[in-house]
Amino acid sequence: MKALQLAFCLLGSVVITASCANLPRVRRHAPDWDLAKPMNGLSFERAKAIKEPSNDRTTMHFSHLKGIKAKPGQQHSGVSALSRLRSSSTPGSIKQSFQNISALTAASTQYAIQCGWDGVPVWLLFDTGSSDTWATKTGFKCSDGTGDSHNEAACGFSTPYIDGFGHGQIDELHFYLKYGSGEHISGPMGYSDVSCGGVSVSKQQVGLANNTYWHGNNVTVGILGLAYPAITSAYYGDVGQEAPWNAMSYTPFLTSAISQGTIDPVFSVALIKNSTDGVIAWGGLPPMDWQFRGYAKTDLIIANLVGQPETAWKYSFYTIVPDGIRWDQTTDTTKYPYIVDTGTTMLYLPPPLAESIANSFQPRAVYLYQWGTYFAPCDAIPPHFAIIISGVEFWINPADLIYHDLVDPLTGYCAIGIASGGPGPYILGDVFLQNVLAVFDVGAAEMRFYSRK
Repeated sequence: MKALQLAFCLLGSVVITASCANLPRVRRHAPDWDLAKPMNGLSFERAKAIKEPSNDRTTMHFSHLKGIKAKPGQQHSGVSALSRLRSSSTPGSIKQSFQNISALTAASTQYAIQCGWDGVPVWLLFDTGSSDTWATKTGFKCSDGTGDSHNEAACGFSTPYIDGFGHGQIDELHFYLKYGSGEHISGPMGYSDVSCGGVSVSKQQVGLANNTYWHGNNVTVGILGLAYPAITSAYYGDVGQEAPWNAMSYTPFLTSAISQGTIDPVFSVALIKNSTDGVIAWGGLPPMDWQFRGYAKTDLIIANLVGQPETAWKYSFYTIVPDGIRWDQTTDTTKYPYIVDTGTTMLYLPPPLAESIANSFQPRAVYLYQWGTYFAPCDAIPPHFAIIISGVEFWINPADLIYHDLVDPLTGYCAIGIASGGPGPYILGDVFLQNVLAVFDVGAAEMRFYSRK
């Protein structure tokens, strides 16, 4: 009988019966995404494995992540290299979709990791969406958006600052990073010993920021980037003369740790539920008592910045293509690439999906243009929502879909965890990562996910 009901519903009868209404709805709002088709500043290619998948076992090399919650009135810096895509897009495309989201101060969480820098303990922002590792140099210049100088405290860095490079500076080479929020940093490059959670890399190429415009958190002094060499930001010549022809790709921290044999080519991340903390395990899974209720693995694909032939088809962002999205009784199986990024708080979805899911809140969420995202009554009931990966539904805790700390003063509504990603790229941020243990097996060119209770 159920099969007969489903057949009538799929035929598209004008009269929708109660029986049809109770059946799951499957829809496609666009043709399946083509891997060969660029998407707003990114191009894609399937990654190639260099070894067999690692056995998921616990490792004693791990680091605790400290969540840094934004304070009221504090603007969070956009650390991910994804924000560079947003800032360089044309009006009406990705920039407008993302730009205002950096103002979601109270909803933003960054994660800090403690590392040793030539033996000096420092806190760095942890980011899977960027590649460069840098810290603040002693005597740095703090400026604002117009270039006017301010005292060091205005940039919001913590201490200690770093005096120099333990293994010497690299002549005529500098790094330069500019983010979607307008922040920028630059400075010399050199070699230092960097260690995080028992994983040590000798003579790692790093940067020291001596000229900054930065909205810091008063906890960290720089960034530990864990993405691929293609999106490192080293340049020959003088600051201000950055161009593709004088860019130099180099080996970042994670790649160095693997090539030096310090760890197996895999790491895993778990953001702890009901907390702003987390853990990263180097070379395996964290030694914690996790309870899992689902498991899936999927191919890792390469997401590259379009227009950079000197880095063409080198690895960059960690990207997967889920089977689809499910909310309540609706399943959308359209294929889109999603970047897995700890440096992004929300889920950035294709606009039709984001709007449909926002409408599924009870009462429904509304788009507030002054924020550039959706808000709902703070006591609204979110839909049952899942990301489908290799046939497994990874359900999001409803509590993670409403930010009670971010209230619009005019409506009294709270921000929700679903945002429109415009034309892309689309992002699985912390809203998703808080509900899974994510395994980045870079050697086998695959990602594995464990759904957590």
